Amino acid sequence: MHPQDDWELSDWLEFIESVHPRTIDLSLDRVRRVLHCLVPTYPKVIITVGGTNGKGTTTAMLDAVYRSAGYRVGAYTSPHLVDYGERVKVAGEPSSAEQLCQAFQAVNTARGMIPLTYFEFGTLAAFELFSRARLDIWILEVGMGGRLDAVNAVDCDLAVIASIDLDHQAWLGNSREAIGREKAGILRYRGRAIVSDPDPPRSIVNRLAALQCDCQFAEQDFAVKETQGKTFFSSGGKNWNRESFLERCEVKPNSLTQSRNLAGALAAIRSLEDRLPVGPEHVDALRGLKVRGRQERIDGKIPIWLDVGHNVEAVTALAGALRSESVPGKTRAVFAMLKDKEIGAAIEAMRPVIDYWYPAVLEDDRALTYEELRSVLSNSGITDPAEGGKPSACFEAALADSRPGDRLVVFGSFYLVGDILLSVSEREGA
Repeated sequence: MHPQDDWELSDWLEFIESVHPRTIDLSLDRVRRVLHCLVPTYPKVIITVGGTNGKGTTTAMLDAVYRSAGYRVGAYTSPHLVDYGERVKVAGEPSSAEQLCQAFQAVNTARGMIPLTYFEFGTLAAFELFSRARLDIWILEVGMGGRLDAVNAVDCDLAVIASIDLDHQAWLGNSREAIGREKAGILRYRGRAIVSDPDPPRSIVNRLAALQCDCQFAEQDFAVKETQGKTFFSSGGKNWNRESFLERCEVKPNSLTQSRNLAGALAAIRSLEDRLPVGPEHVDALRGLKVRGRQERIDGKIPIWLDVGHNVEAVTALAGALRSESVPGKTRAVFAMLKDKEIGAAIEAMRPVIDYWYPAVLEDDRALTYEELRSVLSNSGITDPAEGGKPSACFEAALADSRPGDRLVVFGSFYLVGDILLSVSEREGA
């Protein structure tokens, strides 16, 4: 297959999946060689956001505040939920198909015969798009790990490390310490760093010390706290604003996880004040900020919760949020996870808040079959799940079974939530 001038985005996405024989090939050498040929124009500041959970939310918060302050911002995240353009946002807008096709063409020309994975190709295309847009800030979410992730091919001015948990163990290691070593790969010598995890692995702490980083730790150097009914951000023992700008702009995190993400984002903004001044009024951009697929609640006759959480920490946070909501009826869950996840532990975390299960089968090589899903559910004492099927079919079945007072939860995979979001959009447009 050779790229054609009249290719549409779908053609390019099919092509970049075929360029490398492996889906994942953690390495920076090939990416750096192609990046050298692209010769990008870098912004004033690059922020790299790593960690296991909270990366996407932290990125969205930083993006919103800096755009409110008048900066031109590029935000790169992955994976997307519905449309590939979601991954590469310039000034808050997803990239168009035309822009992406042009960037893919530039990367393909620059790479020559160098094989790139789907993620590497897309990351380089994002760098190309951001370079063309002449931005003030790039905010880059790490895809997997950090040390050998394609995003790490560029040096950051600030590294934010969100919470660390077990995920992608086949590539990153089987312990928080091993995973922490990979996540710490985004740090730079004497660079600035924010650690949002209040209990970071020793491997991260040691790496920060070895690199002599200017680092701030959650709960030690910064935090979001409730005091006399008001929400404060404190840094270095001092409040950013004596009148509590968080209270004024109604930033009210509704879970411990969200508080940590908020604290980390604000600490990052505070750390960069000398290079990117931001006033407390610009934090108003966080009022009502919703990140798609992260404890997202859609109101309606049957409320729908959507969450891409696919590891134990994220699923436990979702269970806590669901538990805090009073529901007179039943809770139904449309659920799917990939084989490399801790599925049994995730089910155990959610079992107390779920009444009926609708296991969905994803179209992915790493997806569990219905029989495998049923077996895992059975091991947790759930012996009567609904008949499995495609995500949209399971969603429609769960919705049809629901009555006023019930709620519906969709969780466990980006692929699943993306499919359901598409179904919800089609319903609303019908």
